[in-house]
Amino acid sequence: MSNVFLHELRNAVRSIANRPAFSALVVGVLGAGLACVIFMRTLLNCFVLRPLPFAHPDELLQAGFRDADSGLGNVAPVNSQDLLGIQRHLAATADAAGIARLAVNLSDLDAAQHYNGAYASTNLFRVLGVAPILGRDFSVGDERSGAPPVAMLSYTLWQDRYHGDPSIVGRQIRVNSRPATVIGVMPENFSYPRREVVWLPTTLREGDKADGRSYWVVLRRHAGVGDAAVIAALETWFADAAHADPARFRNQQPQIEPLAEMSADRPTRNMLPVLFAAVSMVLLIACANAANLLLTRTLGRSRELALRVAFGASRQHLIARVLAESLLLSLIALAVALLLAHVGVRWQIAMMRQSEYFPQWLRFDIDTTLVLFVFGAALFTAIIAGILPALRAGNAAVASRLGEGASGSGDGAFARMSRVLVIGEVALSCALLVCVGTLVRSFRTLDHADLGINTGHLLSARVALFTNTYPTAADQLRLYERLADRLRADSDVVDASVGSVLPGTYFNRAYDLLPSGVVPGDGELPNVFAAATDAHFPGAYGARLEQGRFFDSRDRADSERVAVVDRNFATRFGGAEPVLGRRFRLDPRDPDGATVTVVGVIGALTLDTTGIAGQPALLMPLSQNVFRIASVAVRTRGAALDFAPRLNAIMHEVDADTPLYWVRDYPAVIASMTVGERSFAKSFGIFGIVALGLATAGLYGVMAFGVDRRTREIGVRRALGAQGRQVLRDVFGRSLLLLGMGLVLGVAAGIAFVRLLSASLLDSPSLRIIASADPLAVLVALGVLVAAAVLATLIPARRALRVDPMVSLRHE
Repeated sequence: MSNVFLHELRNAVRSIANRPAFSALVVGVLGAGLACVIFMRTLLNCFVLRPLPFAHPDELLQAGFRDADSGLGNVAPVNSQDLLGIQRHLAATADAAGIARLAVNLSDLDAAQHYNGAYASTNLFRVLGVAPILGRDFSVGDERSGAPPVAMLSYTLWQDRYHGDPSIVGRQIRVNSRPATVIGVMPENFSYPRREVVWLPTTLREGDKADGRSYWVVLRRHAGVGDAAVIAALETWFADAAHADPARFRNQQPQIEPLAEMSADRPTRNMLPVLFAAVSMVLLIACANAANLLLTRTLGRSRELALRVAFGASRQHLIARVLAESLLLSLIALAVALLLAHVGVRWQIAMMRQSEYFPQWLRFDIDTTLVLFVFGAALFTAIIAGILPALRAGNAAVASRLGEGASGSGDGAFARMSRVLVIGEVALSCALLVCVGTLVRSFRTLDHADLGINTGHLLSARVALFTNTYPTAADQLRLYERLADRLRADSDVVDASVGSVLPGTYFNRAYDLLPSGVVPGDGELPNVFAAATDAHFPGAYGARLEQGRFFDSRDRADSERVAVVDRNFATRFGGAEPVLGRRFRLDPRDPDGATVTVVGVIGALTLDTTGIAGQPALLMPLSQNVFRIASVAVRTRGAALDFAPRLNAIMHEVDADTPLYWVRDYPAVIASMTVGERSFAKSFGIFGIVALGLATAGLYGVMAFGVDRRTREIGVRRALGAQGRQVLRDVFGRSLLLLGMGLVLGVAAGIAFVRLLSASLLDSPSLRIIASADPLAVLVALGVLVAAAVLATLIPARRALRVDPMVSLRHE
């Protein structure tokens, strides 16, 4: 058998070379399907399947809180005293470490620059099982009060900023305007928890008031300890903490989950299996298409195969010939697929790295396991794509074709199988196009959402201040005012504002809220998104004041606390009465919750991510609510990004040690909120285009084969008086029948698939708008597939009309 197969493999090489157009079509079909699978399998490996790049990753857990009512969202961080309590209660079952993200300004070289950093408990790297490649790890002494400031650098920062200086350990650098000594460099590609490049030791002391930082808790189970014991210890701590402070822990529940889930947020992890199912559809379409093409090709070679049988060729030789050609085409397609998938993966990395929350340590390489998986997929595809033609070729009854010539009009079960494959291709393609159209429409809704501001000519940036240089709220406010004044003095600036507010993003805080004097009950309270800003918010953001006044010089730190609310707030909390002059309590269960008096109403303002509309919004004066990290908004006379260098220069003039970061025009700000979802939506779009191309090729192949097989029958009909339009009607009727059956199945599958996609995105506030299949998306999918079917049928139909009736009669 092996000699037979090798002989037929050599024949297959010649056969493929002799039919370049047909071979290219099969390779293209299989290559596209396999490339999509390789691409999605790489993403699935990266985010879900591959273990974390830490020692014994199965022992690593993360702990925190989650909303008890919804159970949605990732595990939330804790404060410093919670972290100490968890470390104490879990000491017998697990080692617990904490890390809090930190904005870092390095100003030891010519220009200050912003980096992502973190405060880490001194045992963090030991819990993760990662050691520095240069220098030493943090020690307990580094977190003591009065200890000399030290810093740990990433390999990337060491190479990029300090050019791999071998004497970096022991060198003093300026971190957030204060000197710190570098004690070590972490391994290449290490960054934790996301893209941090500088780590500072945090100071944790029992009994101190929480330091305002939010710590993600990392646990490593002790040897022989199960998750149940860790959870029990965490629940014991939570019960004690909730008893001591019931208001803070209301509607919260302790949560432990594998640390591996931090490689991607929950919406991403939920979306990936759905996308893998979608791409599996593409592979199924590719397999069906390849099988169809090879089947029609084999049926078209019936006379040749019959001659081989007549001259003594065995069933074994015929099967080997067809399978060898199918396998060779599949292996060529695999090589093409690997190249396409590599390009796709590089594109995906570039997309994902636009997000500040993309973990740097994630690996997107196509590893050995994946190559083996792909080889298995290619082999499977070769068998599926070749088995039906091989069985046809091996049928001894094929010899009867010698007596038929090539005039048959049909081929029984195999012709019916070909039509079933086409219906399946159309159905799967339609389902994907419905999903693609729904996603595109949803993102158009996000892009064109009315935030209540004018996003044109609007440049934004972030600035982080630190207590060692700006110790009080008054110091921080003076810096913000000085920066805003310098910006407004520039001739290219229309207006400038500083505040914590950044409409359409998740940087704004949600507060529980009640009218002043109303006692909160045990149930859930209404909430409002709130932020602080200066008096120039309307001019910088283009917001419109509808009632009352905006902030001015009367709103000082020591004056009555006031607020400006939006129209949604006034409608919901004002009712039939004016909201101006009414007083409201923020976080009414908190004894320190502020009470504010409403002095103005602006148009509807979206402070949360753009997928949520109609949420009430409340603005407070920056002078009464100073934040250490603020947003700068500049309305420019020209293109927003053209002013970015000047904005950085003005910041340098105001404070050379404090750089701006995330300098973007506003469309980029909004797009950055959904980088992951957008990249996956684009992937979905590519899958839909591939599926459409495959379905079109499948329709063309079947219709072209059908017309070719019926050439003499059509010629006879025309010789007997059949009109061209009758022939066209017959050809198009067969095509549209297959198309209609596929579309009915595809629309039903598409609607179900969109619902599945919607369920996977419940944790993504920006994409909760994807609730059902968009009717316009369904209509567009139908229109596109009908147009593709007409195009695929047009060429065979024109060929049918060119049949010479007299030639057909002579052959008969």
